Amino acid sequence: MSYVFDPSSAPNAKVNMPSTAPVPGLAAHIADKKATEAAEEAKWQKTYSDYEAAKTKAESEGAEPPKPPVRPVAKSDAYDMQWPVPKEPEDQDLKTLVELLGESVEETFEQAGELICQINKTAILNALTTCNQEVSLRYEMLSDMTATHYPAGDGYKFSVVYHLTCIRRRKRLRLRVLIPEGFEPESATQVYPGANWLEREIFDMLGIRFANHPDMTRILCPDDWEGHPLRKDYPVVGLGQRNVDFREDRSGKLMRRAMEAAGHLNINLKPIKAD
Repeated sequence: MSYVFDPSSAPNAKVNMPSTAPVPGLAAHIADKKATEAAEEAKWQKTYSDYEAAKTKAESEGAEPPKPPVRPVAKSDAYDMQWPVPKEPEDQDLKTLVELLGESVEETFEQAGELICQINKTAILNALTTCNQEVSLRYEMLSDMTATHYPAGDGYKFSVVYHLTCIRRRKRLRLRVLIPEGFEPESATQVYPGANWLEREIFDMLGIRFANHPDMTRILCPDDWEGHPLRKDYPVVGLGQRNVDFREDRSGKLMRRAMEAAGHLNINLKPIKAD
């Protein structure tokens, strides 16, 4: 007996690709706010235009004119929980980065007490070196690295984020780069050796390769694994590479559990029959 997985039969095998790329940032927040205000203004103009048309029609027919619409007033949110939105940078570290890196800095902002600096994709190694060696900064530790897939992004498909920590001053800083498909950012191991496994995990899960990395190989999935599980185009149920063998299941307990789960998930279990 063996477990044969057919991903096409599972209802959660279908992948719904996102149509937007909501990368957080100050410019994106301002643009979204302006778009919301413009949509509300257009809605009010449409309401008032409909009123004017109805009023003109009523006057021509000698009927009683409709009541004029009242423009809605925004509710006060003074007592509501405020969602942390991006705001103008005030921290000295962000101002120092702008002074030292110049045009390499694409955007800086603060959100929820975090310092975020978006760097040009070709200047990330210089930015990491500056954060590590500049006396006024001295972010001596790379505490984490992560990446996100944005298939609907315009001019980019991924964001790579570096979480830096200054232990002496108890501060954290995020460096972010937006990269297109196939672009290889410089490896952070040249400045922070601890980035070795973090970059291998990003390569394994998202397929982003890092230039000049000492060992750019998978770290979680086998070398022959197809696809990258954290991409948006990868189905939640996987691609069917994992075939579980129940030959050692003498009591049949695992098989019964698998059959029960298959009934709930509509997974195709095909026990092998002897000829």
